Amino acid sequence: MADSTLTKEHGLALLHKLAHDDAFRSHFEQKPAEALLNLGVPADLICRLPGKCLCHGKLAPKEEMEAARTRLSGDQDLHMLAFFIPSPRVNS
Repeated sequence: MADSTLTKEHGLALLHKLAHDDAFRSHFEQKPAEALLNLGVPADLICRLPGKCLCHGKLAPKEEMEAARTRLSGDQDLHMLAFFIPSPRVNS
């Protein structure tokens, strides 16, 4: 079965919560699939998301989430969104 992506509406809702709701951010960092389900994303879609979308980890700052939401809300051609928690990089 092919990997799924979030709809634009779910992506916007997710980014809004990640930009403004500390409790949701904490929940998403620990249990992304459960947080998405609580957001209203259908369970069957969550099951088909790429595994790296459901890994727990530290999120980007709220300001970056809001900036991404603003960009996405203005993009009329974008219909789907895949959300990956970024992996930290260490510059040496």
